[in-house]
Amino acid sequence: MQSYVLMIQTDADDILITESALTEIGTGIPVKFIAALEEMEPVVATTGKPAVILLNDRGTMNRGIHLLKKIRSSESYTHIPIVILGEYTTEDYIHEIYRAGANTYIIKPSTVSETRKKIETFFTYWFEVAAT
Repeated sequence: MQSYVLMIQTDADDILITESALTEIGTGIPVKFIAALEEMEPVVATTGKPAVILLNDRGTMNRGIHLLKKIRSSESYTHIPIVILGEYTTEDYIHEIYRAGANTYIIKPSTVSETRKKIETFFTYWFEVAAT
């Protein structure tokens, strides 16, 4: 089965920006978007486990931590890297995200060009540098 990224994302604009950047970059790695954690099992059942899970914190403090802990509580997903995309930049919050089991916390960029650069760097790291 081909590697893919599973992204828990509900914001349509963020999805559009991400898809546009991926098309420009041409990673060849598919991204499957889901809006809720409940959609994860059906996707995994049909496409296999993702190489990486991206979790959008959606600007709601502790939402990401709650979802992260739910994913990490399942033995099936303990080995899959989870990357949190968030807006909070406080050291305490970021440390809390890592204590909850995140592998990486990425602060969302504020421009489309910065978003494209972060997406490109993310895919280079996770699929060319890191061992997954």
